[in-house]
Amino acid sequence: MNELQFRNTIQACLDNGERLLSDVLMLEFSEPPATAFALVIIAQEEFAKAFLLTLVCKGVIPWNKFIRRATRDHTCKQLLIMIMDYLNPDVDEFIARINVPIEKQMTSAFPPHIADAINIFRHEKIRRWESGNWFWADPPNYAPKAKKVGNGEIDRLKQDQLYVNISKDGFVIPKTVITQSQFEDEKYRAERLSSLVRGMVDENRTSYLEYKEVTETLRIMFANMASNHKKDR
Repeated sequence: MNELQFRNTIQACLDNGERLLSDVLMLEFSEPPATAFALVIIAQEEFAKAFLLTLVCKGVIPWNKFIRRATRDHTCKQLLIMIMDYLNPDVDEFIARINVPIEKQMTSAFPPHIADAINIFRHEKIRRWESGNWFWADPPNYAPKAKKVGNGEIDRLKQDQLYVNISKDGFVIPKTVITQSQFEDEKYRAERLSSLVRGMVDENRTSYLEYKEVTETLRIMFANMASNHKKDR
């Protein structure tokens, strides 16, 4: 695809995510807000897809069959959502960051769960698709938050709001009940994710230190893929 095609696809993902958030307005006061919660998570995944395609469009990550597969993989999108949430945090986190002394801001590394979200996305997901016999000589000890997302915890929670789960004995497995507060938090997160991608497309976010750190890390981690799979671009 050329840049115009990517931009059209990015816009389609953003529009679809916004449509889902609009649909949520009809359901947000349901108790519990199970369906509304699931739709919000799906909207977040659409914004994550747009985020990944924007990175491709900017030359940070190559386009090939493995990256296309990542756009359809729920866990990959949930890992990207963690990274996006770091790039466009909520108000409390934003205030906490700007109160950090400037010299520490310039030297601080990613939070462990963000570094591990990037590693899981690159190595545990995409690299294993590239090579079925790839393995760690010394398996890493991932941060619990990233490990849970990498193991599909968010996707299972989303699915739990939509379907009846049945035990091996034929009994209904009780659902995890979503609170109104949880729903509101995820809806706010979805709105921030949409804003992030729109800012990237319009070049309003690309000068931020966190953005530069994340994109440079991803560029380095995917550099070998760009040379190995040029035929898939």
